[in-house]
Amino acid sequence: MPEDRESIVPRFYVALPKNGPADIEMSSEDAPVMRPFLADLLIAYAYDMGTHYTLVPYRDLAKLDLTEQGLHDCAISNFRNLKCPMETHGGSPVFMLTAGGNYEATAVLLPEVCASLSALVSGRLVAALAARDLLFFTGDSRVEDVGRLRAVTSQGLEKADKPLSRNFIVWNGDEWEPYRGYAE
Repeated sequence: MPEDRESIVPRFYVALPKNGPADIEMSSEDAPVMRPFLADLLIAYAYDMGTHYTLVPYRDLAKLDLTEQGLHDCAISNFRNLKCPMETHGGSPVFMLTAGGNYEATAVLLPEVCASLSALVSGRLVAALAARDLLFFTGDSRVEDVGRLRAVTSQGLEKADKPLSRNFIVWNGDEWEPYRGYAE
């Protein structure tokens, strides 16, 4: 698959703390395009090469004739067009979403998916993006349900090949916000 607009998809990465000088210095043109999401999560943009992903560097924006916002919009549109088979598993109080093994966390970027997941829970939708392939969620109407989400998230993080975050996010009906309630 070529490195073109149609192959670009969003991917989540965790923002790591800066603990000293980098081992490798990268020019600003070679750096991957990323934008903050919430908590310690970043949205990156990658070419889906079929067997792997290649991050989109800033130098490709001109070649693609895209701005950073245009790249984001393009990636979301392409992801939506993939029509990943999404299924929920488990049940009250904590659910898990599957989306083919590569796009579980990314599913939170689609408002229509968030609305669908919200309909399954009591209260506001609270999600944990434990890994790219691990999205757990519950409702916030009962503190014990959010506590159970914390336990499931911790177990998922321990077993994940590429862990993301232990922070929770909450869907307000229009967008995601940091979760500031129980089990924070």
